Amino acid sequence: MRRVRIALILVLALSSLVGGCAGRYKPTPEGQAMRRGIVLDALGQIGRPYRYGGATPDGFDCSGLVQYVYGLQGLKLPRTAEDQHEQGNTIDLDDAEPGDLLFYRFGWFGIDHVAIYLGDGQAVHAPASGRQVIVAPVAQRWWMDRYVDAVRIIH
Repeated sequence: MRRVRIALILVLALSSLVGGCAGRYKPTPEGQAMRRGIVLDALGQIGRPYRYGGATPDGFDCSGLVQYVYGLQGLKLPRTAEDQHEQGNTIDLDDAEPGDLLFYRFGWFGIDHVAIYLGDGQAVHAPASGRQVIVAPVAQRWWMDRYVDAVRIIH
């Protein structure tokens, strides 16, 4: 069942990449290829363990996952979610495209968490100690209550 869900998400995300370019945002061919690679690489990490400070498939924290997946596409990002937040342009969540980054706040201030948007209202998270890398609905209340903004790094 889990593999079926992952395959469905993959199909939806890739169809979003191909068909979702007819709107306002039009990525370059290189940008579109990078986005596709980021989605595939992020999905490939599902089930990997969470590890605070982790940035390899042996264990990821949220920003380590983003740094690793973007790095596979040749994009160098800083290590922390807060620093990653400063790397691109803020966009509306409604305008998010696969590969954009979603940022969250768990405490009173600052950025505490980052996830990779897959498209179709889904994101990949490395959520917390004792958990694994997951796909979660962006509109899930728990995430939306902590949502700060979305950032586009790939143009």
